[in-house]
Amino acid sequence: MAGVQSIERAFTVLRELSLGPAGVTEIAEQIGLPKSTVSRLLSALEAEGAVAQRETGSEYELGAGLAALADAANNDANMAAVVRPFLIELSEATGESAGFVVRSGRNVYWVDSVDDEESAVQVQDRTGFYAPMHSVPAGLALLAHLPPDEIQRYLAQPLERVNQRTITDVATLRAHLDQIVNDGLMWSVDDLGDGITALDVPFRGASGHFEGALFVNAPSFRFPVEGDKDRVEALVVDAAQRLSDRFTVH
Repeated sequence: MAGVQSIERAFTVLRELSLGPAGVTEIAEQIGLPKSTVSRLLSALEAEGAVAQRETGSEYELGAGLAALADAANNDANMAAVVRPFLIELSEATGESAGFVVRSGRNVYWVDSVDDEESAVQVQDRTGFYAPMHSVPAGLALLAHLPPDEIQRYLAQPLERVNQRTITDVATLRAHLDQIVNDGLMWSVDDLGDGITALDVPFRGASGHFEGALFVNAPSFRFPVEGDKDRVEALVVDAAQRLSDRFTVH
């Protein structure tokens, strides 16, 4: 409970500083805590970059670390708003589910998806789920297009086995990533053991680097329709390129 109380007090201090810079005495008076307590909280928050002093002994203000967290929270929402029209377009053009993932450390995170409501059989919505990049098709499509040094760092860490289809041998995984780069996309069949076929294509974010991947997926018995594979590939590749251009411009 002491830890919870400290967190609550820390947020009280942050809310006070959101009104403007203030010194220890002023903050203590405004929130009704002892100066010694406020001083300890400010020291801990400063160490994490949540607050800062322009110079020693001056007033405290909200720090860059807190702003970075706020930006990170906003980025996913902003990206989802930009990407969603592309998902709707892909879902309508293919008659199947379309979505996208973004990188989150060594994982990918399912941000959003759009389903064809008229489909009798729909794909499980994984929005909000995380998985290691090497363990899912969309993650592999993204991992393959990361800078070589980042791929090297990723492969230097233990490769977790998520299911029997997960590649955990480094040499085999490298060859698979090279093939994805050569193809510019990734088709997968039943990679998650769920009878699903998926097409995944990475896209660039505002940084200019590959930050996410678009996907279209559906039950394997109906996707892709015979003779429709090339059209579906062209649709998703084109959407990923236009999305990359959209982020680059903005």
